[in-house]
Amino acid sequence: MSEIKQDSWDELLSLINDSKAIVLSTHVNSDGDGLGSQLAFYYYLISLGKDCRIINPTPLPENYKIIDPELIVECYSEDKISWIKKVNLAIIFDIGDYRRVCEIGKYIYDNMPSVSIDHHPSRLDAPFNVELVDCEAPATGYLVWKFFQHVDFSSNSMPLLIANSLYASIVTDTGSFKYQSTTSDLHLMAAQLIDCGVEGYSIQKAIYEQRKLSQIKLLGKVIALMQFSLNQKVSWVIITQAMILESQGSDDDTEGITDFMRSIDNVEISFLILEKQDGSHRINFRSSGIYTVNDIANSFEGGGHKFAAGASVKGHSSKKIEKLIINNISKKIKGEFIGD
Repeated sequence: MSEIKQDSWDELLSLINDSKAIVLSTHVNSDGDGLGSQLAFYYYLISLGKDCRIINPTPLPENYKIIDPELIVECYSEDKISWIKKVNLAIIFDIGDYRRVCEIGKYIYDNMPSVSIDHHPSRLDAPFNVELVDCEAPATGYLVWKFFQHVDFSSNSMPLLIANSLYASIVTDTGSFKYQSTTSDLHLMAAQLIDCGVEGYSIQKAIYEQRKLSQIKLLGKVIALMQFSLNQKVSWVIITQAMILESQGSDDDTEGITDFMRSIDNVEISFLILEKQDGSHRINFRSSGIYTVNDIANSFEGGGHKFAAGASVKGHSSKKIEKLIINNISKKIKGEFIGD
């Protein structure tokens, strides 16, 4: 595994030491890795006496409240702009595409030093002053743990709020340690977190086993409507706002559906197209590990991991997007697809 150089961690530490107010953020529709990483880092910065806030572009998902019992995570709104303008440093976690912080980006990228801590490849035009990126790392939370080791903050006496957050990070981004990215060092990290008092089952139960009735109703509609192609190697579904309304739920209820479709016998690639209220579309891709999907996501100006990626699309109908994706996947399976 490639590693971030020690002098790069030192550069981050220098920026932190020189800053009084620090804002932390992650991508829109935050997940366990982004949230866990920033919550762990928040409590570290607070221990240094920094004025720190977590401000994300979208609210904390219900199933991650277990790692935010003190209600630290805030959702961006205009009343927070005055504080953001006083900030000396922005640290963005698990972002991939810097634009995914949405409105917050207008107030940070051109107005203060910014740092990216990530295990996704950055865009070439990324505005960060410092990029701490290791695409071979199993999770961004793993990189946070490596930084804590560098500054002698990682030990068996790590505060439980930090340990819980880091555990949620690595659990969610490795599929509960199932994905190919899982390493022996990651298991050592998990063991240390458990020694700090983490109850792994409680966290995984809250994240994965507390499904709302609306999610189950939506999943039933998905099962009835999902489609297959290329000798059942590909499975997908288009989810409309009408389906979500009929399920009495929200867009968040689509979480886990792409993984569910991928788990079907013989399916190699699954994808979901979500029709958003504003007319745009969100696409999620998953692969069983034979075919990469981040290159297909890149063709829609998205990105992500080799076998788990996504994109947001404007200006196309869901049927047009569906046709483009199926065409690209067909070429990929035939060995003809060349991603952007």
